[in-house]
Amino acid sequence: MHPDGDDGPILDAALELFGEVGIPRTTIGDVAKRAKINRVTVYRRIGSKDDLVRAVMRRESSRLFVAVAAAASKQTSRADRAAHGFATTIDSVRTNPVLLKMFDSESSVVLEQLTINASALLVPAINAAAHIARGELEADTFAVPDAPEIVVRVVHSILLTPAAAAPLDSYEDLLAFAHRSIVPLLVGVGP
Repeated sequence: MHPDGDDGPILDAALELFGEVGIPRTTIGDVAKRAKINRVTVYRRIGSKDDLVRAVMRRESSRLFVAVAAAASKQTSRADRAAHGFATTIDSVRTNPVLLKMFDSESSVVLEQLTINASALLVPAINAAAHIARGELEADTFAVPDAPEIVVRVVHSILLTPAAAAPLDSYEDLLAFAHRSIVPLLVGVGP
């Protein structure tokens, strides 16, 4: 069985096609053909093309959270876990060609999911950030209340608007920024 259940092959096919030809040019028929199933099955299991885009974005976000948590868990201190979690999240999205193509898409669904309806992606990200920053602690003890949400909103902003005043081009830049500005929110440790 596919690790993502019955919908896995459909989401795999959609992700591949979104990366190859883009979201606007991908049809439900193309996805069904790539997944080697009937078009009606895609509609029955997933829904419309907009639903398919949302499902792919949710799954890829979940995969990202797992990868970021694994990278952060290799760090020995709570501050380093938080900093590497922050830097790895941004770096992982920036270096994923399919996600970048989806971000660059002119699809109104993607734009909507990244802006006015972003809570479907942000809430799981906030939970993942809290888990990473909490580490082995059992309680949500953060230096600033709502710190995981603030951090996720900063990540979201950096991904949508990559260049501003702070240098955030490399992993090292992101890590330095995280130690200066993100870690104090989460664990109360200054630079």
